[in-house]
Amino acid sequence: MFGHEAGDRMLIALASELAKSFGQEMSCRFGGDEFLAIALDERLDKVQAKSYQILSNLKKQCYQCYHVSIGIKQAKADHLNVSDLLYHADKAMRKSKEEFYKKAESDRRAR
Repeated sequence: MFGHEAGDRMLIALASELAKSFGQEMSCRFGGDEFLAIALDERLDKVQAKSYQILSNLKKQCYQCYHVSIGIKQAKADHLNVSDLLYHADKAMRKSKEEFYKKAESDRRAR
């Protein structure tokens, strides 16, 4: 809709927001448009608050035309399995994305 350059600017803005919230050492681009942030020893509600703040900051930067899906998974140190964490976080992100598209579809039908 806005072109590759606009999409690239959005990805750069998202990477910047992740680094500000979680630290540059604890955040990275994981795939094409997927990012990963690791929060050690932080409560789930604090991680969620940071995530919502990132979304809010992106909207303030005029990226409200884009949708960012977030998946969060928490594990205790004695049950830390990185593959499982990534799998469950990805699953949560896909659920968020699915809910967005269901809502977007019903919004289009209402027009």
